This record gives sequence, C-alpha cells and structure tokens, in this order.
Amino acid sequence: MTESGEKATSGLATIIGKYLKLLIEDTRLNIAEKLTRLLSAITIFALLLITGSIAIVFISLWACYLLSEVLPQYWSFLIVAGFYIILFFSVYLLKKGLIINPIARFISKILLNPPVEQSQTNSGTNA
Repeated sequence: MTESGEKATSGLATIIGKYLKLLIEDTRLNIAEKLTRLLSAITIFALLLITGSIAIVFISLWACYLLSEVLPQYWSFLIVAGFYIILFFSVYLLKKGLIINPIARFISKILLNPPVEQSQTNSGTNA
C-alpha cells in the first residue's frame, strides 16, 4: 500500500471512531431525556395521588356528616362505603381501558419515536 493510501485509511478510521463516539453520546442523551420524562411523570402522579387521596378522605367524611343529618350515622357510613365498593369494582372491570392502555400508550410515546406518516414520505418524493 502506498503512503497516501495508509493516510486515507487512518483518516477514515479516525472519522469512524469519532462517529461511533457521537452515536454513543447521542444514545446516552436520549436515554437520560426519556428517563427524566418518565421519572418526572411518575413523581407528579404520586404527588397527585397522595393529594387526591387526602381530599377524597375529607370529602367522604363531609358526605357522611351530611347524610347523618338525614339518616342514622351508621347508614351514612355504609352508603359512602358502598359507593366506594361499587367504584372499586367498576374500575376493576374496566381496568384495561382505564389503566392499562393509557399507561402503555404513555410509556410507548416516551420510549419510542412516533411513526412517520405515509403522506410525509410521499410529499418528499413528489416535490
């Protein structure tokens, strides 16, 4: 091999090495961004869940207090408890549509790139 061929080969190897380092760095940044978005969503959800739970406890006590003015106190607590039992079974029966599918959609939106629409790919070839 000639001297110019060796220089070209070493230059190509240097360029490929830099390219691979940039790909690794890009992958690291993408992972960091997606993990940050996922963890922040989990944190916000946990805070809203805790705050909402406390609010629901106070609203339930308020509803029991209002019902106890019309009904005996134990009936008012039973009515509120029955409402939560019915709500629990409704959520359990509809868990796929209410819980599983939205979570799967949210995680896939964060982790996967959105698909390219067919009209966008065709418009580039027609122009």
